Amino acid sequence: MPPSQALPHDHAFPHDHAYPHDHAFPHEAFPPAVYLPHPAGPPPSKGGQAKKIIAGAAVLAVLAGGAVAAYAYTVLASSGIQPERVLPATTVAFAKLDLDPAAGQKIAAYRLSAKFPAVSKGASNIDAEKNALLSAFFSDQTEVDYTTEIKPWLGDRIALAAVPDTASEAGLDPVLAVAYTDEAKMKATLSKAARTDKDLGWVTIDGYALISDSQSHAEAVLAGVRRGTLAGVDRYRADLKSLHGDQIAVGWADFAATVAALKAGSGSAKARLEDLQSLNALSASKGRIVLGAHASSDYLEVSAVSHDTGTTGTARSAGKPVNGTLTKLAAEDTSAALEVTGLGDSLSAAWAGTSAALGLREQFESLIEETGLQLPEDLRALFGTDTTISARLPHGPDGDAEIAAQVSTTGADRAMQLLDSLGEPFGVPADSLHAQRTADGYLLSNSTSYDPRARSGARTLGEDPAFRKAVPDSATAGLIAYVNIGGLLDSDPEASAKDKADWKHIGAFGMSVVPTPDGARMTIRLTTR
Repeated sequence: MPPSQALPHDHAFPHDHAYPHDHAFPHEAFPPAVYLPHPAGPPPSKGGQAKKIIAGAAVLAVLAGGAVAAYAYTVLASSGIQPERVLPATTVAFAKLDLDPAAGQKIAAYRLSAKFPAVSKGASNIDAEKNALLSAFFSDQTEVDYTTEIKPWLGDRIALAAVPDTASEAGLDPVLAVAYTDEAKMKATLSKAARTDKDLGWVTIDGYALISDSQSHAEAVLAGVRRGTLAGVDRYRADLKSLHGDQIAVGWADFAATVAALKAGSGSAKARLEDLQSLNALSASKGRIVLGAHASSDYLEVSAVSHDTGTTGTARSAGKPVNGTLTKLAAEDTSAALEVTGLGDSLSAAWAGTSAALGLREQFESLIEETGLQLPEDLRALFGTDTTISARLPHGPDGDAEIAAQVSTTGADRAMQLLDSLGEPFGVPADSLHAQRTADGYLLSNSTSYDPRARSGARTLGEDPAFRKAVPDSATAGLIAYVNIGGLLDSDPEASAKDKADWKHIGAFGMSVVPTPDGARMTIRLTTR
């Protein structure tokens, strides 16, 4: 079916309409270099206009994301359907950006943007920047001009997906789903592009253009949509629900299904994976992951939740909650901190499992002899069951960072013995490391004046509202990270008054990883103040 005869959205079949399974569409081999990394680096560009349109639209999506906070508040009611309702149920990987989210997200984005005048001055400035950047991107493609031929019909939602295709060399067909606001202009642009570039195919359905690397692939994707959509897949819906709330951007991947599709490919994708000696390892990949970007009135949050990873028993022991050392640090003396549980066991197991295969003992032979390390046992002694690293900036001599590590370990005596010999091989003089025993392990610092533990009566990080906002689930996390970005910026002696005014509302960065019954949840936040 030529592009000019692609189905218009008002004649699209229902999403779950039965479709004859014996109806075959012609297939055309898709070069896997378009979306698979090459061992020696990214493949050389073939100059295909389809690839440039897809990449250009993806760039547009990223740039347009900055405009959400500037104009989203003007229309609270989300309109139109989501991209997953126009992608096949067989989709194995998917990412979307929604610039017309639910009302709650629009209000939150508006309130958040109000704290940053440079962002909230209006969509017109952002729109001009998008136009300038994308015009430059398409400068060598006179057939398709962003300003006059893409921007006038581009809608508020865009998604990129991978769909299995056993007739494809790579085993997967890429598809870009782009919402459009003007069907006639969209068709004129894509028809023009298809006439000059055979690496482009497209069809339309329910207000979206589905763009792929060939017309046969685009039509095959459309046939898959008619049989069922990603929005109706139970595991996708359940994974999306685990993100808790509406999202501005979403990513999702089924690892096992993706690997199965790659293995089923007819061509060079197999050889590429085999050259990397990763096909067998990839075959053991399990589970799925879903990511989401969410706005609140006083923070931006990115969450990643894994499901059905098959990680159980002792393999999950490192995921038990941290012992709370980080939350007991002195709030006023902590610029950044990291706490992780089970690091000693994890490193010891990693050494035991990979040292022979990778020849690590031979590579580190001189270090082992010089320090007297007994591996992997000493890794448990040094890194223990709970490790906390903290930093104070920039109060050290000459503005240098003061850093300390607190380790809970049953091998504290052995660790103290090793610490005297470990610094020299790495260029750290022994007299610059200061170690002392603690009730449950040891404390190591690069400054005698820096003890990160809160004094009696002083406020701890756990009591600090800025920390609690950035890391709300610190009590159940197996890993915590925190950076007081606002404090660091405020203490910059070279900052101008304008700089300080621009960042006066920037708060902190926080990250946590919490084990779940079938995987883990990672949460990253950037807060305001």
